[in-house]
Amino acid sequence: HKLRICLIFVIAAVGLVLVVACANVAALQMARAAARQNELAMRRSLGASRARLIRQLLTESGLLAVTAGIFAFLFSWAFLQVLVVAISDAFPDALAGSLVFHVAPDLKVFAFVLLISLIAGFLFGLTPALESSGSATSSALKANASTSPRRGHRIRGLLVATQVAVSAVLVIAGSLLIHSAIRAVAMSTGYDDAHTLDVSLQFPMTAAYTPDHEAALVHDLRNRLATMPGVLDVTVARAPDGEMLRDGFVSIGDSAGGETPSVHNMKADLYYTWVQPNYFETLGIPLLLGRGLTRSDEQEHSVVLSESAARALWPSMNPLGRKLRMGTDGRYNSATEPLPDGPEWQVVGVARDTRGVMLDGSDSAQVYLPLPANFVQNYPLLIRTRSDPAQSTAAVAAAVASVDSNVSATAQTLEQMLVQTPPFLAPALAASFASITGLLGLVLAAIGIYGTVSYIVVLRTREVGIRMAMGAKKRDILGLILSESTRPVVAGLAAGVLLACGVAWLLRHVLYGIHTIDGISFAGVSLLFLAIAVLAAVIPSRRAMRVDPVVALRYE
Repeated sequence: HKLRICLIFVIAAVGLVLVVACANVAALQMARAAARQNELAMRRSLGASRARLIRQLLTESGLLAVTAGIFAFLFSWAFLQVLVVAISDAFPDALAGSLVFHVAPDLKVFAFVLLISLIAGFLFGLTPALESSGSATSSALKANASTSPRRGHRIRGLLVATQVAVSAVLVIAGSLLIHSAIRAVAMSTGYDDAHTLDVSLQFPMTAAYTPDHEAALVHDLRNRLATMPGVLDVTVARAPDGEMLRDGFVSIGDSAGGETPSVHNMKADLYYTWVQPNYFETLGIPLLLGRGLTRSDEQEHSVVLSESAARALWPSMNPLGRKLRMGTDGRYNSATEPLPDGPEWQVVGVARDTRGVMLDGSDSAQVYLPLPANFVQNYPLLIRTRSDPAQSTAAVAAAVASVDSNVSATAQTLEQMLVQTPPFLAPALAASFASITGLLGLVLAAIGIYGTVSYIVVLRTREVGIRMAMGAKKRDILGLILSESTRPVVAGLAAGVLLACGVAWLLRHVLYGIHTIDGISFAGVSLLFLAIAVLAAVIPSRRAMRVDPVVALRYE
């Protein structure tokens, strides 16, 4: 679900950047068409109809858009060849082996790019074409080329406001995702993820490696690893962030009426995991009530609950000594794993909650069951060290080779595993993409503001000369131009902040640890846009201050 939301956001972000680019081009088209008023008026006076002028301008916009689309397609295909290598290296080995990245040219994609380019070219070229063809009257042959209709000013202001609003949405959404990703990685997991190493073994697919032989190899390797310098403890179990979540129906007492727990008679639907007796000591998970598991608990059917699971089954009651039953009918289970169905389990302890791969903490409610000795070969080894566990990777590889050179192993810290899980990886990739698209939109918006203000300054050169000849001070003229040029920026920024609130609400399921209305992100982006907008407007406006009034009065 989170991955789907992130993919939808990425697609929407690309579309919004296209809108910013098209608005920028439309503003430039208007400026270019205004400079061609004499040419267009000449064509009109020679008999060309307004429809013919519109077709000409739209044809030019369409050719420009198609050419840009072709170059964009070729550049994107070349860029993907490099990007796919970086992405495959970034994915964990467990995922990368099951993913296929296909980046060969596709005619459907090429046709789609050309279609989008044509639509964008005609759609955003229509307004400049209508505005220019309407202004190209026969009287324009004698008019000053530097004049511009008031309606043209309003359209250019609308285009600038659109660029700013869309760019603000992208940058704010990107900052929210980045802030969320940082908070998610820095969250407290409830166990020692920084000093625990996960070692997964891969046995050869030959008849000699029977389950009993593999279990014996794991037992031998566990004893060797426990004697390594710097190793505090070793256990066999699946890590809390191992992604392989298993859940089942849980009933207590006579709530199931003697029947196997199911969706109809369950007390709760909880996750469960199989662990060895020293699991809690190895990961540094404290016990809040009772005791941990022992070697005899496999035969006695004892279990340890997390505090969330204990609250779900016996709210406001002491769970120690109470019994439960579990059922997994209809749930996913692997043939290489034991099932908790059948026996009645007695609660002997309650452990503190841990945070796994779910950002909302829904996987904190756990039932810890004693791992049968004949299934240890199907689970990874967890090694807790005194210092950085990454330094022990080479020693672990040597220990595996000393036990059996045909067995391969992959090792990574639980901290690394956590940030590589889809609930963490998807928002992080979305944050990176949103940052890139947001900055691209911000650059395009700044270019659009600069180009629009530069054009306005050129159009008003004669007006500036008249004001200066009548005694106006330079700061007054600068303030006048800035007030008019920043007005659409402020309006677009206000609209962008409101739209960003809606986008943040839509992204609420992938945001962790922050409110959808994050004051830091909203205020920081607003100040950034205002600073860039003022800077983009000041630079061309200062050129008007250096105009000689006499030259300006004769400006044509």
